[in-house]
Amino acid sequence: MSTTTTTTTTALIQLTSITTALLSSGAITTLSIFDIPEIRSQPASRALPLTRWLFSRGSHIFPTASALSTTGFLYLAYTHLPSSSSFTSPTPWTQITDAAQGQAGLYALAALLTASIAPVTMFIMLPTNFRLIRINEELGGSRSAESAAAAKGKKGKGEGVRSAEESVDGKGDVSQWSDLSGP
Repeated sequence: MSTTTTTTTTALIQLTSITTALLSSGAITTLSIFDIPEIRSQPASRALPLTRWLFSRGSHIFPTASALSTTGFLYLAYTHLPSSSSFTSPTPWTQITDAAQGQAGLYALAALLTASIAPVTMFIMLPTNFRLIRINEELGGSRSAESAAAAKGKKGKGEGVRSAEESVDGKGDVSQWSDLSGP
């Protein structure tokens, strides 16, 4: 690859990684600051479907954005590693600390911070959201208006309440990508 192509590729990966990370974190912050207080002010009959609807949409958008940004930042960290001839010491520990300084270290830190959404989601958000989805299902709620209409037809056929995992995966439900109805 020529230097111009490499520079253009690096610039595009920088642009994509940084923009995706900023848009995702901005969207999550906006949801937290503006939507959550609105949802909390609603009665449970409205709040549970709204929470479920937001979680359903976000569960497909934010992990993908995080993976894209993390991968881009890891690539950038790799491409900005100093060449082996520029290391000041032959010991592995010194080489690692030399590599962690400068742009390579900053890109690696960005990848780590961007990927840190995964454990927070897995260990804090998922159990809480699954509990809310289970409560919503038990009370007869659905993910969206179109999902509720589809569920009415299935209840007559003897199908029971879905698990939270089945609900998030959309098993036995309308497609999330074509369902543009509200909560």
